[in-house]
Order: sequence, then C-alpha cells, then structure tokens
Amino acid sequence: MKGPNVYQGMLSDIYIERLSEIVAETTTLISSGSASIRILINAYDGPLMPKGSTIQVKPRYSHNVAIYTLSDDLDTGDTSISVESKTNTFDIPAKTSIFYNKQNAIQFQNKRFFVEHIHMFETGQTHGNDQLINSQEPGGGKYNHNAGAALTSGSSYSNNWGSKFSVLNIPSFKCKLERVIYSCSSDGTTNEDWTISLWKKPINPNSSSASNITLLNAEEIICQNNASYVHYIERFSDEMDIADTNIDAGTAIIPTFKKSGSKQTSSTKHFADITLIFSYYDA
Repeated sequence: MKGPNVYQGMLSDIYIERLSEIVAETTTLISSGSASIRILINAYDGPLMPKGSTIQVKPRYSHNVAIYTLSDDLDTGDTSISVESKTNTFDIPAKTSIFYNKQNAIQFQNKRFFVEHIHMFETGQTHGNDQLINSQEPGGGKYNHNAGAALTSGSSYSNNWGSKFSVLNIPSFKCKLERVIYSCSSDGTTNEDWTISLWKKPINPNSSSASNITLLNAEEIICQNNASYVHYIERFSDEMDIADTNIDAGTAIIPTFKKSGSKQTSSTKHFADITLIFSYYDA
C-alpha cells in the first residue's frame, strides 16, 4: 500500500501541471547536495525563454520542487539550461519534467521594449567634475558642460536639467531599465581613466522647483594606451548601482562624463556609444 506522502505528492503533481507548461525533461541525474549551474535536457522546442525566467523541476510523486533562475537565454534547439547555482537536498532523476508556471506569462503578455541610443564625445577638459552634454548642440553628443562638482546621489539641481541635459524623459508606461550596453574607446594614455554615469532626475511639471538626482549606473573605463581598443560592457538590471530600475513617468535620464584617472590631458579624445534598453507595458 502506498503511503500518504505518495498520494499527497500525486496531488501536488496535478496542481503544478494544471498551472504550468512542461517545457523540457532532464536527461541525467542531478544528485542531492551537488551544486548545479547547468541542467541537461532533451532538445528544447519552445520559444525563446530569456535570462531571468524561472522554471520548476519536480520529481514525480514527491513534495520536492526545485525552482531555478535562468542565467542565460534558453532558445529553440538547446540541450541544456544555464541556471544560477543551486544546491538541492533531494535527487532529481533523469526524465524529470521541467515546468514553466503559466501565471508568470501574464506579466509578459503586454510587455514591450524600446531602445535609447546615446553618443558621447569628450575633449578639452582637465578637471575631475562631471560633465553634461552641450545643451546648445545636443545632436553632436559633446560632453563639455561643467556640472561644477563630481555628482552624488541625493544632490538637488535645477528643474531645467530635465530640458537641457536629458537624453530621454520617461513616458507613462511603467518603464524599467532592463539593460545598458557600453562601447567605449579613447586615445588616452595610462592613468587617463574616465567614468560614465547614468542618472535619473524627476521633472516637476509647470514648476521651477529643483529635484534630486539618483545614480542608476556608473562604469569606470580604464585607458589602455591604445586608441583602437574598445571596451565592451553590458549591465543587466540586477547589476546596476540602484536596486530598483523601475522609473517613474516624467523622470529625466541624464548621462555624465568624468575624468577619474590620476592623469588628465586636455587634448585626449574619449568616445562612447551607449544603448539603453527599457521595458514597458502597453495594453
């Protein structure tokens, strides 16, 4: 006679299967106590499942459920799933079903994305203050307006920064900064390092009231003494300087440039191409 735990496990199976979609099946044993960063599966035949998605792995007829977070995209034809390291206290046999909770799909039903591109160029300065875009020629992408200080989160600045130095005013679609991609180069020599910062700043509509700036993400670029060298940096929302990258409507996104190295040469040229990827909801 089967014990009550088996029947409870069967009920648990039914509950999970009603709410979930089977996306794959394990092909090897995952032993209790072993840290897993990759799950081997039969060939995946579903649509793209992006990094950060969660999956459930549940051995049949048991209460045990392992929840994994994808550390890389899962695409059609893949035979393994890259996951954030996890150690379970139970075995997961081969041929165990892997589920995706259908309720999680609700948050993606009306999710959309848009991209903002920033070009940055700097030359002619020898100070260590943050520099803002030239507001009189913003199309040139030249950052030579001295902010008067090295900016810090929580500092208050004029409301007109949202019209003079912003590259984007956030629309009212529940926006989130999902990813930032930097490609940077410089003809600077050793120790001519520089820092790119992205700030958010509320705009007070029909007002002259100042507001505070908050750092979203900052990256220091270490000069390689090689003008052909391109620094490539990619940051996801959980890797930025702020824990919550959801951004309220009416917020300005303001990039700055700062010479952060011990050597500062006026004639050095710095270049950056920055891509901001936002998600939003549009029903």
